[in-house]
Amino acid sequence: MAEPLSLPLLSSADEVSRRERKRRLIGLALVAPAMLLVVAFLYYPVTFIIQMSFTVGSSFLSPKGPEYTTLNYDAMFSRYLPNVLVTLQLAGLSTLVNLTFGFPFAYILVRKVRYRDLVRAFMVFPMFGALYIAFGMRFILLPGGPATPLFQALGIPSTAVLYSLPSVVFAMSIFTFPFMVMNIGAALSNVDPALEEAAACLGARPWQTFRRILLPLTRSGVIAGILMVFGWNIGTFAEPVLLGGLNEQRALAWTLYQRGVVQTDYGLSSAMSVILLLIAFAVSYFSLRYSRGALVA
Repeated sequence: MAEPLSLPLLSSADEVSRRERKRRLIGLALVAPAMLLVVAFLYYPVTFIIQMSFTVGSSFLSPKGPEYTTLNYDAMFSRYLPNVLVTLQLAGLSTLVNLTFGFPFAYILVRKVRYRDLVRAFMVFPMFGALYIAFGMRFILLPGGPATPLFQALGIPSTAVLYSLPSVVFAMSIFTFPFMVMNIGAALSNVDPALEEAAACLGARPWQTFRRILLPLTRSGVIAGILMVFGWNIGTFAEPVLLGGLNEQRALAWTLYQRGVVQTDYGLSSAMSVILLLIAFAVSYFSLRYSRGALVA
């Protein structure tokens, strides 16, 4: 009687195996178009840029063929190293501003605000584009603009505020503020308020509660917010151009535009693009790694 019982079991196992293979093939067929699009419009252009970064000037597109060189990267680590440092400075300062104001705002949003969905909807507006924010701040800070009476009362020239580091950092912070608040808010929403109440009952002060309970439990969200904001601000373009002085206009994205579009030095501009891509890749990697616990809502 063992043989008749084994035959249906074997046929059932074969049927399950065929269904599993069919399910996998259907999944691959559905994913294949997306994979082709990623390869065609992401990885191939990146490979193209990396190859172009080792060419001289615009020789990559010349009829004679490209002339290969490593001088572009030599220039990046010598002549244009200050541009990289200015870019990192702007991104770092704006990240610090976002962290300073983002944590209290996220805490109030999660713990105190009743209509938090409405507040989140208003927070989406800065994400529509840094260009709109930069133009708006430029209009406000221009001589004769809405902020001129305030500057006159304080004895501050409007041009000193407009073309300065603080105005650039402030505009960058406005643009990326929602990213910081959303990451920290997502982490805070997973923290039980009873822990704060217990700490208060045991005599802990607000600062002690923050340092010993909130900060350790939301560390992943804070780190994810820092890395995401820093990554977005690495490619800052509109804010330094419209609001910054000569030093802020040395940001790498604006320098890349000048070398590539204005001077048609495609090799050097591609090398700048590769440096930005490497920084953005490192930031994205750590952001994804540390945001696993923060983005669970």
